[in-house]
Amino acid sequence: MLRSRSTSARVPLRKHRGGVTRGYDSSVGRAKAAGLAALAVSCLALLAAAPTLADGDPASDVLFGDDVYVPYPPPSRTTNVALRNAVAAVYAHRYRLKVAVIATPTDLGAIPSLFGKADAYAHFLADELSAFYVGPLLVVMPSGYGVYDGGRSTAAEEAVLSKLRVDGSSRDSLAASATKAAQQLLAKSALRSKDILPPYLYLQPLTMTAGKPARLIYKVADDSHRSRETIRVETRTGKVLATVNTPFHVAYWSRPRAANWTLPQRVVKPGIRYCIVSRDASGNATKSTCEPISIARAR
Repeated sequence: MLRSRSTSARVPLRKHRGGVTRGYDSSVGRAKAAGLAALAVSCLALLAAAPTLADGDPASDVLFGDDVYVPYPPPSRTTNVALRNAVAAVYAHRYRLKVAVIATPTDLGAIPSLFGKADAYAHFLADELSAFYVGPLLVVMPSGYGVYDGGRSTAAEEAVLSKLRVDGSSRDSLAASATKAAQQLLAKSALRSKDILPPYLYLQPLTMTAGKPARLIYKVADDSHRSRETIRVETRTGKVLATVNTPFHVAYWSRPRAANWTLPQRVVKPGIRYCIVSRDASGNATKSTCEPISIARAR
């Protein structure tokens, strides 16, 4: 019988520019690399023009797995937490939002020319993230707010933002302006945006021993932060040996999921695999993704 739950396995941690520790592993890089192949050629050319930088646009790296990008040096912990709580409240109400706080041209990496042009940078950043996130994107610069939503109307967001003022006198003030904007966008129900992307799914290779339990570990991320999966274990010929449908759960790349299963003694032939289809609350679904199961000899 398959049992699904969040795995307690930990991924290595690293410090990002914002001073906040986030989970990271090599599968993030592989997933992002695959998605970047689908981005506009113009964006790729711009990134390639800055070989001396680790990243052409720092915010796009952070916002792949996070909802908030803050400048470097970062604002105070209290201010940072307040901003993150405001964005978390957006997701708690089943809306979506990513926020980039840009204090200086340095925060734009290879494109400092977009500093002071919040709307233009919001469009650029949205293109960079479009393989993983298509939804409301808020940029906060000392010059003002910028908002973009995959080319769709942002009239509701703009109406709210037009009544707010950005305080760019310090990094804390700038981040506080972002917090206020996120709170007001939520309060005014201005973040209604259709979710059009399926979850992002990655399966790990697995070796099992007949008669012994094992964990089918996978990672899933969705821009709504919620998904559910259908997991099947099947033979080479397509015969299903086990199936489980998970309930909706949080879907963050840094939080691996797992389903427990014991390989029956009678199933010892090669060709066993496990396959997963992931769906978000809007019904967007991945294609069936499969990984072979290697069978080890019992000791």
